[in-house]
Amino acid sequence: MNRLLEIGFQIAGRWALVDGRLSLELLRHGSQRNVLYAFVSDGDVKYVGKTTQTLSARLYQYSNPAQSQKTNVRNNRLICELLQAGATVEVLALPDNGLMHYGQFHINLAAGLEDSIITLLNPEWNGKPTALPDEAETSTPAPPLTEFTFILQKTYFRTGFFNVPVDHAEAFGKDGEQIDIFCGDASGPLIGTINRRANMTGAPRIMGGTGLRDWFQAQAEMMQDIRVTVQTPNEIHMDARGS
Repeated sequence: MNRLLEIGFQIAGRWALVDGRLSLELLRHGSQRNVLYAFVSDGDVKYVGKTTQTLSARLYQYSNPAQSQKTNVRNNRLICELLQAGATVEVLALPDNGLMHYGQFHINLAAGLEDSIITLLNPEWNGKPTALPDEAETSTPAPPLTEFTFILQKTYFRTGFFNVPVDHAEAFGKDGEQIDIFCGDASGPLIGTINRRANMTGAPRIMGGTGLRDWFQAQAEMMQDIRVTVQTPNEIHMDARGS
């Protein structure tokens, strides 16, 4: 673990069991793409992987694996076994800051370091003697949790929030949690908040602030349909239908 910290890895989150299910508390780098990450238990590096997705989207697949995703299912089981035994399991992450170049070509830090770290540290869960590839980078990305549309009402247009339909409320995270809002073709997210206290039904109100307000006003018209794709409980993608 110390060797990872020395080259710039940071503790990004930790795994926990909630009602018998694997849950993640993500502290930083959730919206970053091109990330090298590691699962560490009591200082021992258990697994190293990389992702071109956002870190939050990739890690969500470990807590909610499809049965066909063997790496996700296996790591879910192994993490749960450690937690049940009283061990801690942390997530370390090293995002690609985009600063490394060879001539005009960008060097992907995560891709460049992964093989070397796995060879040197030989993490137990990556497999021996040859490391297993990160499943998320060799298979079809996990499907979205749900999709829906809402009408861009005057209040949404002017203030930068929207209410989630009750039928889709369970797809979102808890009250007060951060949510990454990808608008249109933007490469990076707006940072919003999930508010479950504003509506009597408990359905979330997604608070996007001035950033979301500005996108609404630049991309759409009042009473236009806005499509929302919920990729994880804390990541959504939006586009103005017909724009």
